[in-house]
Amino acid sequence: MIARVFIEGGWAMWPILVFGMVTIGASGRFAYRPALGQLRFIAAMAILELVTTVHATWLCIGSVMSYLGKLEGPEAEQSTRILFTGLMESTRPGGLGGMLLMVSGLLVAVGMLRLGAKKD
Repeated sequence: MIARVFIEGGWAMWPILVFGMVTIGASGRFAYRPALGQLRFIAAMAILELVTTVHATWLCIGSVMSYLGKLEGPEAEQSTRILFTGLMESTRPGGLGGMLLMVSGLLVAVGMLRLGAKKD
């Protein structure tokens, strides 16, 4: 199931995965040993992850529209099915990027909680 979703998202899933794992790694380090200076890097990586996810989604949608624009003959009759299948596949980068950002955000929240507990 996961491999199919990854394949459906296309090649742009790879940078989303790599940037997301770097973000999660930095966030995990912050959760384990919080220091405010780490937050700049985490924020920059989270922005990069978000931009990459949006870019990948638009690339997928553009590919679907390009394919639909070239349809002729019997395939053109299936354009509605192709459109909805393509749009479904275009949501895959957003799903992966969103999940990775969510985990990273949770780890940053844990780090902030631990940072506050250290000061008290």
